[in-house]
Amino acid sequence: MVRQIKAGADCLLEHYVLAVMLLAVVAFTVGGVGSPDAVGTTSLILCATGLSRREAEVDLRILCPLAAYLALGHISSYVTYGHFTGGFTATQSALFVLYLLMACLDAGEQLLFRRLCVLWAGCVAAHGLVQFLRKALGGGAGRLGGLLGNPNALGIFLVVAWFGLTAWAPGEDEPGPLPALLRRLEPLLLTALALTLSMGSFVALAAGMAFMAADWLRREGWRAALARTCRMLAKAALAMGLGVLMYFTARRTGIPWFCLVLAAYLLALMAMWPQFHRFLQDLPQAAMAMTAFGALVAAATVFIRPSSIATFAERLDMMRNGLSYLLDDPLLGVGPYQWRLLNLADADTYYNTWHIHNALLHVGVELGLPALAALVIAAARAYQKRGRNRAGFTAFLVHNLMDTSFFYLGGTALLLATTGEPNRGGTRLSTSAVRALFAVFGIQFAYHICVWRALS
Repeated sequence: MVRQIKAGADCLLEHYVLAVMLLAVVAFTVGGVGSPDAVGTTSLILCATGLSRREAEVDLRILCPLAAYLALGHISSYVTYGHFTGGFTATQSALFVLYLLMACLDAGEQLLFRRLCVLWAGCVAAHGLVQFLRKALGGGAGRLGGLLGNPNALGIFLVVAWFGLTAWAPGEDEPGPLPALLRRLEPLLLTALALTLSMGSFVALAAGMAFMAADWLRREGWRAALARTCRMLAKAALAMGLGVLMYFTARRTGIPWFCLVLAAYLLALMAMWPQFHRFLQDLPQAAMAMTAFGALVAAATVFIRPSSIATFAERLDMMRNGLSYLLDDPLLGVGPYQWRLLNLADADTYYNTWHIHNALLHVGVELGLPALAALVIAAARAYQKRGRNRAGFTAFLVHNLMDTSFFYLGGTALLLATTGEPNRGGTRLSTSAVRALFAVFGIQFAYHICVWRALS
């Protein structure tokens, strides 16, 4: 036992950068949008860790636009508030540091980091499921918000995790406890996703799946692509159907305790998931039949939450309102967190939210068109690189065309971990350049902490 503890401690010390990064993703997840002092403290630890690194190989065509976006956001904050801490880029700067630290890891550590982040998402899903069961037994079950406190934010978080699991999944013969856990994680993620009843997340999931299917069609031909797509949809239909049934049982029947039976079935399904995957491979007809069942699951979600159609119409109206401010100040925008105040004062409907439910439009309105262009350039470069998980990036982008998940640090950090491949097409930065970047951002985070506490 002592020998095992010592081996674990030695492994942790050997991969201390990876451990610090994982703890940062955990902190960002539970912190929601985050505040400059809390995010700044975590980011200072990341910067201090980065100062111990030597060289890094990083894609400057993503890093530089990201830096430009952050700089423009800080300038807009200064023009609006007289200091650099008033905008959301004060917290989003943590994403730059996380991406740069990823570039400091070798290929093996990057893979382990991605898988550990997906495992953390599984822990978030498990916590949410237990939370749902507890509320169901008490008669107060509702849409699952979990650790993120918001069903829509949790929904896209789990979508990003599912695509990350699909992209970086271990092989069937890969040994070790982590690969064994990851091979059984898929139904848990999808069942918890269904419990959020986040229609935007479901649309994002469908968009990412369509991207994957199109990629398989391009590379493998229509027969193989059809078979793989049916297997993917069959597994999603079964796991998400279980979540929809659990929600319906808790909310629409007088036997909420039956959710415990469904939870036991989920545990059994997780244990047998590799065998179920092989079953679908051996019997493609069963996969096709279960794919058809997925249409019933989709219809059931609309039946359970009919208000989603009205919600979508309201978001379209919100985007129309946001567009009316897009050219008020095209260079630096109207200022961070100023759209809500403008919306409160105008003659239009007051939407009572801080962000336009289209993240790109919100950035353009509040930070200006150059900041929006910087984000678009970084996104275009991510597609150009033809990375391993472009489907997950597609899902996240689609979701942000109708929601605000870009501003939740945990979800965006998970996206960076599972889709970011900084070494692919990267440029080698010297030790002095890497340490200078971490030092500059460390000073910036210290400034944000001081200003935020002084203002509080």
